[in-house]
Amino acid sequence: MKDMNTLSSTDAAAKRIDWSAWLDEYGSQFLLYARQQCRNESDAEDVMQDALVQLVRVVESGSFTGTQDQWRAYVFTAIRHLAMDLGRRMSVRRTYETAQQEHMSEGEEETPWLSCAADNEYLRVRIESMLRKLSPEKAEVVVLHIWGELTFQQIADVTGNKLSTITSRYRYALEDLRKALGDNSIEC
Repeated sequence: MKDMNTLSSTDAAAKRIDWSAWLDEYGSQFLLYARQQCRNESDAEDVMQDALVQLVRVVESGSFTGTQDQWRAYVFTAIRHLAMDLGRRMSVRRTYETAQQEHMSEGEEETPWLSCAADNEYLRVRIESMLRKLSPEKAEVVVLHIWGELTFQQIADVTGNKLSTITSRYRYALEDLRKALGDNSIEC
């Protein structure tokens, strides 16, 4: 009987997940995507946290049907859905966007999407400016592919779009970015 108790506690220890290490590895990707989806820092943080809580609950309850490799796609999907739900609930969204545009015209900068300490400020501002000029659909694909490190198939699964739609959006986004750069290429 003692061996059985020892075995079950060993199994429980083996099943423990180092959520902190996992979040350290992928948290910046999730926050970037949440920022892109919400366009508001506090909402992005809330949406990301809610998505992570959902993941922990389904994994720890044993109801997650995939493998650990699929957790990131699950979180990106949850962020997307939570952000859409938040958008639907916010009846004053248009008023908020108008207020944001007024603040921008007064010279106040929006919350940055890219906020890595190693980022060159000039480069960050240029990239953000260009990403914000893309349609939300194109920007979403670029952010998920480049910073989220998802494949096009994973992005299609997250967004619920066809693979061909995702690859087209990415291709068109790159074309738009090249046009925006023109002769003024970004230099590091």
